[in-house]
Amino acid sequence: MKHVDIVLSGVGGQGILTLASIMGMAAIIEGYDTKVAEVHGMAQRGGSVVCHVRIGEKVSSPLVMEGSADMVISLELSETLKVLQYLKSKRGVVVLNSNALPPPISMILDFQYPSLEAILEELKGIAGEVYVINAHEIASSIGSPQSANIVMLGSAWATGKLALSEESIMKAISRTFRKDAAKINQKAFEEGARIVKKLL
Repeated sequence: MKHVDIVLSGVGGQGILTLASIMGMAAIIEGYDTKVAEVHGMAQRGGSVVCHVRIGEKVSSPLVMEGSADMVISLELSETLKVLQYLKSKRGVVVLNSNALPPPISMILDFQYPSLEAILEELKGIAGEVYVINAHEIASSIGSPQSANIVMLGSAWATGKLALSEESIMKAISRTFRKDAAKINQKAFEEGARIVKKLL
């Protein structure tokens, strides 16, 4: 592997920083160099959060250049549109959570929240592959709605484009969470992976 560049997007409270940390830890477990950077975030206010994760034999900069991301993982529907400039044209993979979290009334003004159909239309001609996952529903089905971020990780891994082994990710999850939480999050990973494997 030369390198893999990933951009994560969503809103505060969805566990994006935890997701980025797990990916970085899994890369280190495998012996890769990795850089993780939160480039935009207002997590305490439920605002937009964007993280860059770069994995490779040697990574010099923590930031993904526009037009060079191999994958975008978006935990919130509309936030996908804010990071599309990073995606490799016609070759990048988008893993999109269909769960929508519209902004509070005070922030809306004249903002019209885009539909899933409108976002998928926007992705046409930009992304090479698009996977739509109802991560909240899947996480809720195993009794852990807060594990939607790990469901998304499993789905991203199952595309085959993440360049990390399942074993290293499972180890990273077990090091991040306590025993019971680790088990439920490992289950969330497996369920997310299962959905994409079905699609493939």
